[in-house]
Amino acid sequence: MIKQIAFFLLLSHSLFFGALDRIQKAMDKKEYEKAYELIIKGYEKEPNNPGISYYHAKLLFEEAYAKYHLDSARIAIENAKEKFNEAPQELKEEIIKVGITLDTIDLLHENIRDQAFQNTLRELSVSEAQSFQKKFPNSIYDDLLVYKIDSIKFRQARLSEQEIKLVAFLEDNPASAFRHQADSILDDMRYAFLNANGDLKDHYAFHKEYPSSRHLAKIESYVLKGSTASHDKQNYHDFISFAQTKALKKKAADVLFYLSNKQDLLSHPNQDSLSGARSLSQVALYPVIQNDLYGFYDQWGQSRIESLYEEIYPDYKCELTKDDWIYAEDKNGGLILTKNGTTVLSDIDGYRSVSDDVGLINQEGDWYLYHKSGFKIIDRPVEAAEIIANKWIKVKSENYWGLFSYMGLQVAEPIYDGISKLEAFWVFEKNDLLAVYTEALILSEIEERGVSLEFKFDDIELVDKNKLIGFRGARECLLDSTLNFLIPWGEYEIYPEASGWYLRSDQGYQFYSKSEEDIMTRIFSYMESNAGWLALKTELDWMLIPGRGTLSPSRYDSIKLVNDYSAMVLNNDEKTLLFTSGEKIPITDERIRTFQNREGFLNLINEEQMTIFDPNGKEIITGKFQKASFLNDTLIRVQIRGKQGLINVNGDWVLNPVFDSLDEKDGLILTLIDGKIGCFDLLINELIPTEYDARVVRLSSHYLVKKEGKFGVIDRNKTEVISFDYDKITFWNDTSFLVKKEEQFFIINREEEPLYDAIESVTLFSNNDSHSIYRFIKNGRYGLFSNAFGVLLEAEFTDILNIGSEENPLIFADQHLDKAGFHVVSYVNEKGVLIHSKAYTREEFEGILCDD
Repeated sequence: MIKQIAFFLLLSHSLFFGALDRIQKAMDKKEYEKAYELIIKGYEKEPNNPGISYYHAKLLFEEAYAKYHLDSARIAIENAKEKFNEAPQELKEEIIKVGITLDTIDLLHENIRDQAFQNTLRELSVSEAQSFQKKFPNSIYDDLLVYKIDSIKFRQARLSEQEIKLVAFLEDNPASAFRHQADSILDDMRYAFLNANGDLKDHYAFHKEYPSSRHLAKIESYVLKGSTASHDKQNYHDFISFAQTKALKKKAADVLFYLSNKQDLLSHPNQDSLSGARSLSQVALYPVIQNDLYGFYDQWGQSRIESLYEEIYPDYKCELTKDDWIYAEDKNGGLILTKNGTTVLSDIDGYRSVSDDVGLINQEGDWYLYHKSGFKIIDRPVEAAEIIANKWIKVKSENYWGLFSYMGLQVAEPIYDGISKLEAFWVFEKNDLLAVYTEALILSEIEERGVSLEFKFDDIELVDKNKLIGFRGARECLLDSTLNFLIPWGEYEIYPEASGWYLRSDQGYQFYSKSEEDIMTRIFSYMESNAGWLALKTELDWMLIPGRGTLSPSRYDSIKLVNDYSAMVLNNDEKTLLFTSGEKIPITDERIRTFQNREGFLNLINEEQMTIFDPNGKEIITGKFQKASFLNDTLIRVQIRGKQGLINVNGDWVLNPVFDSLDEKDGLILTLIDGKIGCFDLLINELIPTEYDARVVRLSSHYLVKKEGKFGVIDRNKTEVISFDYDKITFWNDTSFLVKKEEQFFIINREEEPLYDAIESVTLFSNNDSHSIYRFIKNGRYGLFSNAFGVLLEAEFTDILNIGSEENPLIFADQHLDKAGFHVVSYVNEKGVLIHSKAYTREEFEGILCDD
């Protein structure tokens, strides 16, 4: 029996192997249909034989076969491998003998896989790629397919140009090789939208939400311009705290340094260098020449800029310059230097200072606006620039004006005929029309990406710092400091006065109620007003409404406003002078006169006398005066029988009416009797006798007087201090006087002893709180005297100039040594201390001499 079974198995294997051989021969002959029939019979006889599945896969993988099908081939070869792994060892050994091994099965599977991969690449899509991965898991193409799938998804998301799809791609593919590229594109898309549509708040929000954006520097640059538009210090501090970009933090700190008058160092990243810049800001320079080249020294005689330059601005020769920028030229062209000689800009053609922190630089024939910390404020060339209210830079470009911030933000495009600031209002002019804005409104619109102006005024008129009247044709309106209407447009004239606002039209007068913010409908035929009263004419009578005091409104037959404190009223043919204090004075035929230079006071005049009243209606004085006028705030000059006297506002006589004339100057009341002059000193209430030839002049605690053609000095006791022996006397100091006698000048003490030799001429050279300096001539040479320090320079100089200021003089003194052909120039401070001295040839001297 066993022999029979073995014989049967051997026979069936032999038959099987014969079938495999026939299949192979049919395929070799390309008899694919016959091969197929043999494979089907094989499946029927040996369904689990791996050789049949192998040849089936091979047949289906043959492209010339009509039923070629790659995916079916894959299934068949996978079945072959599975069957091979499960086949008995004896079967495996027999199959191997005919050349079908696990390696050949795997090789065919790889070939099918490779062909499937090529097909997938030809028709690449996410679904195709994912299908391949499912059919051939963990293949050598996995990484490539993952990349390809990512690539397709990324391309689809990118081509959609929709942020939401890129975000979804990143969320669904966190490990994608395209993540960084997608992030970058998404960042660009977000920034492009922000740049096209976002305002300042949007930029702040973007900065907070996307702190890793590669556009962060551009975001911060926008914020720097927008947030500092007001040019307020706190805005620069805030930006420095907010920003990450070092260059922008420094730029903001540089501008803040200038804005704080070079005091704010704490916010600056380079405090040490800035500390040096602050010390340099106090330095003032003057030019010197060495080897025919210009350099600069400071006011303390220290060399600051080495003599390397062929030309400088002529203005530097006439006065000390404190400008942070110095323009000079060397053989290569124009340069901007700091006051320690560091080059800021080169290859320039000219420079104009606009302010302490802004300048204009000429480059290739065009002028450009620069901040003196070194950066160009705007890229476009300009024709002129000026600073308005230390807030914005007014720039002229192509003959029109615009506004820019210190950081280059365009506040208003250069399209206007004129721009000015009137108190709280910014006024723009274009085509003979005006637009009015406030700073707050401009800043608000800047944050919203631009100022849009409405030109609705033919003209405007300021009422006060915070209100203006607008005119357009026959219409007017009244606006407050926020440009809200206090009075709307209408065909009337607006009179904004202290007691209220009134409108005059062809119909009459209307009253504007500020409290109710409405125009009263009632129209009055006539109206008068001032700070104290409102008088309204009705159909029947007059209404008098007080604007101050405790009086109640009242009605009269007639009203005439006299001033802010009084009104003349008529009732039943009775006239009354009514004061806001409540005081009432009956009048008949008296004339009422006001005083031009003393508001509130009244002069009531009749045939008999004059009576002067103060603003409360209190009588000051009554008398038979011919004239009365205020000499100053407290003194009334009156005239009786042709003679003048003084009465104070309390009604007390100060000077009896015995003078031909009274006048006041510098606290002295001039008195005149029979051509002789004296004075009354208001500081000590003392009368200087009326016996001199010219107006009495105060000299410190003394008086300069003139008698019989000569000047002298007397004290408060009328005692002679300096004799009447001089043609001219000037106060020198507490112990000395400068006098002229017989065409010579002397400085004398109170004993009239000369303190110095006689000099030919004296003129005031400079004057400040410390002392006065005079230039004098002696023997044809110039010298300097100080009334505090005596002789500063002996009379040894050909010329002496002040190249400093009145407050801080710096003396340029020239000694021309004619025979030697040299000029020795000495620079001396206001106390006469020599700072620097240098000898020049005639040509060199002309190079540093001020042309003025």
